[in-house]
Amino acid sequence: MRNKLQFLPLFLILATGIGRAGAPIPDAQTMAGIQSRLYHAQVYKHGDVQVTYANGLATLTGTVDNLGSKLDAVKAARKAPGVTGVVDNMQVFAGDVTAQQLLEKARHEILMYYAYGIFDNVNLEAQGDKLIVSGQVTQPFKKADMGNMLTRVKGVATVVNNLEVLPTSNFDDRLRLTVARAIYGDPFFLHYADQPLPPIHIIVKNGNVTLEGVVATTMDRTKAAMSARGAGLSFSVVDNLRVERS
Repeated sequence: MRNKLQFLPLFLILATGIGRAGAPIPDAQTMAGIQSRLYHAQVYKHGDVQVTYANGLATLTGTVDNLGSKLDAVKAARKAPGVTGVVDNMQVFAGDVTAQQLLEKARHEILMYYAYGIFDNVNLEAQGDKLIVSGQVTQPFKKADMGNMLTRVKGVATVVNNLEVLPTSNFDDRLRLTVARAIYGDPFFLHYADQPLPPIHIIVKNGNVTLEGVVATTMDRTKAAMSARGAGLSFSVVDNLRVERS
């Protein structure tokens, strides 16, 4: 009997603790938690977002100026204690940004990306506030990074990431280097080779070479294609180089 009585207070203490741990969080406290997380995610720097909360459900309304901030807001709200679901009624709106400005900013972001090089090729198209990305990259992480980066461009509401990840191949890797040496190792192309990101891009897939990018003259285009074909190893060389307008 004594042993049973000794365990009784401990049982009551544990039961009381469990009851307190499971107590619902007051709505006001949950609202404050959501707003705090939105603030720390810097959502308010990119627009005006309002929050309502009831029965575990947070509803976000208002506007932000880019898709990335919209995604950040939803992610931040989900992490707030007491939130079991999020309704996203936010809109992306940046009235002072034109489609052309959006496109120029997106191009700048790609060119500044540390892993974008001469063996990758990215094309961008803007349709209103939708950004369509196509081309080829050599690694999966580049596709993911670029897609995420572009959601941060002011005015972008939708990103369609159609980038192709080129297959892994030791033969293709050797061919990339061989063609790059043939072109950029030629003194004729020194003025291109000295640029931070040379404009002739060498895309290799299953032993086939495609030249992408922009050159200054028709002679440069012809010479680059000849150098690529003269390097050997490749099954074919396709010249998609564009000549810069005067």
